[in-house]
Amino acid sequence: MPEQQTVPTPTTVPTQQGNQQIQVPISDADMESLYVNFFRVTGNPDEVLLDLGMYSQVIGATGPEPVHLSHRLIMNFVTAKKLAEVLRVVVARHEQAFGVVEVDPNRRLRFNAQQRPVG
Repeated sequence: MPEQQTVPTPTTVPTQQGNQQIQVPISDADMESLYVNFFRVTGNPDEVLLDLGMYSQVIGATGPEPVHLSHRLIMNFVTAKKLAEVLRVVVARHEQAFGVVEVDPNRRLRFNAQQRPVG
């Protein structure tokens, strides 16, 4: 896989003095990608804990394979609220472009079966 060069992306953050904002560079040079299809949310009075992992959905002779949690994100409630809003906007834009994202697996299967060409 060819090595990708990254350019720091600036972001604006408020300063302690009030309305003045500064540009803070963001470097993603050492960032790793992770695919997840399962999450668990827990928390305490100060933080939100978001556990991420993979669920293979394979059912063997002894029952379903376990979910393998691999990462935990810990954030304060301000960051969690910002993340929730950004995710809401991203999903809304995707649905405007491509249609509703169905989260119910039974409805999703029915919808996909209706969309397949016959013959």
